[in-house]
Amino acid sequence: MPESLVNTKRRIATIRSTEKITKAMKLVASVKYQRWKKYFEENKAFTIGMNQTMLRTLAGVDFYEVNKPNIMTSYNKDKTLYVVVTSTLGLCGAYNYNLFKALDPVLKEKDELFVIGSKALSHFNNKPYEIHDDYVDLLDNFTYSAVRRMRHEIVRLYKSKNYSKVVLVYTKYVNSLTFTPVLHQLLPLDPDLEGVEEAKKSLNPPIFEPSVEEVLEQILPHYIDASLYNKLIESELSELASRRNAMETATDAADKIQAQLQLQYNKARQNAITQEITEVVAGANAGKKKE
Repeated sequence: MPESLVNTKRRIATIRSTEKITKAMKLVASVKYQRWKKYFEENKAFTIGMNQTMLRTLAGVDFYEVNKPNIMTSYNKDKTLYVVVTSTLGLCGAYNYNLFKALDPVLKEKDELFVIGSKALSHFNNKPYEIHDDYVDLLDNFTYSAVRRMRHEIVRLYKSKNYSKVVLVYTKYVNSLTFTPVLHQLLPLDPDLEGVEEAKKSLNPPIFEPSVEEVLEQILPHYIDASLYNKLIESELSELASRRNAMETATDAADKIQAQLQLQYNKARQNAITQEITEVVAGANAGKKKE
């Protein structure tokens, strides 16, 4: 068999092996995607309920008469703490790239990073930012309790009064094909959240017991927990959808390359056979002439 045929056959075998891997990875990502999409859908009711409770509470508070809690207080600092949510594994298309593309231009040298996912740690490791990596593996063992512990740490850092704000950088899930990097201010909480004015118009003023301050101190951490939990689920869902799409694209590309190589192999093999038949016939004709 000519060398070109051997090489083409070897390339076809390599593409087939790669295709098996991408198909398997697509299947795994699809199963995980469906599981996390179920988590996301089931968590919606809790997130909406917590948001409505927060709006009702804020609608009934007059912050001219009530002291703002620490997590609603702005500090005049020139440093921001960014909580960055990326993946730990690769092969998820442009998921991490798009997030870094949105974040890198706004970072200042004094800013600090609170990283979730080893890709963020790798990206910023050799850059002049202080990095908090205690929760880099949070999504590997993702629970509401773990999110609550992380919130305690973030709030503790903010209460040190070293930051002007805390910004959560995550990927918003739009649909199975569209994911948008978002920079969402986590702290200080805005007393004029979207929907507060509407809540003031449509609701009777709530009665706070034992006091407004104590109610705020109790409800604000739960609201942050619910918000963080929901957005981390969105990020994980976006990552899995992106990985599934990337593996599907890779599988389709492998199919296309394999078909092209198979056609190339068949043409080369046909030419080789034709050449051999031509040589045999030429040899037979030469023998007859000698006779």
